[in-house]
Amino acid sequence: MEGGSKTIERVGDILRAFERGSEHGMTSGEIATATGFDKATAYRALVSLGRIGLVDRDTESRRFRLGVYLFNLGAIAARRFSVLAHAREIVAEIAKETGDTVFLSVRNRHESVCIDCATGSYPIKAQTLTVGESVPLGVSAGGVAMLATMTDAEVRHSIQYNAVEISKFHSVRPDDIFEHVDAARHQGYAHYAGQVVAGMGAVARPIRGPSGQGIAVISVTAVLDRLSQVRVRMINDLLKAGIEKIEQRALLIGNRLETIA
Repeated sequence: MEGGSKTIERVGDILRAFERGSEHGMTSGEIATATGFDKATAYRALVSLGRIGLVDRDTESRRFRLGVYLFNLGAIAARRFSVLAHAREIVAEIAKETGDTVFLSVRNRHESVCIDCATGSYPIKAQTLTVGESVPLGVSAGGVAMLATMTDAEVRHSIQYNAVEISKFHSVRPDDIFEHVDAARHQGYAHYAGQVVAGMGAVARPIRGPSGQGIAVISVTAVLDRLSQVRVRMINDLLKAGIEKIEQRALLIGNRLETIA
């Protein structure tokens, strides 16, 4: 079983390399560099993944790309988050009400993945994320909001797991994340003010699953001048009301909101 587990982990490493690589695909050598595998191992793995449709190869560039079969898997996974379609409506409403940029992200293990975004009418757009982008839990208000729903042991493990990636965000220190998590637990929302992107801040609240853990998060991002204490409280009230609607709808239609542990 150990050999099988190692093979599965290698597949995960390769898929994550594609996630972070060029949208035009990657060569087997680039995959080898990104994963730390030797070139022969990387090539054999890519050929095997191609046989089951997880990877395909462009006939002209000869670069490997994520395969169409992943759309099928994604559609199946999306059913678990079907209630989040309602969350998108709430995101649009909050963007209209605040005039700011609003993001909807889901938790994927130790990362937060942006799945939707709506921009308000305010002329300066706080476009700190793009749809599909993932960031380590703890480096954004949304990630802190999700960590705040986890146990201390889980928070420590997540921060340790992400230590290298977190270090790339020069204004965020792993040791400080706990302070933000504690504040979020006390306040019921997370508030980051300029730690990630200079001049920008965010307010976020988690959408909780049946276990009470955050499985998704809605965050409102704005220039710091628009995040006075009064306005932060107003944004939090909007987030709280919107998320209560989402969670009530989940109970009403019996959807299972789950995290990818």
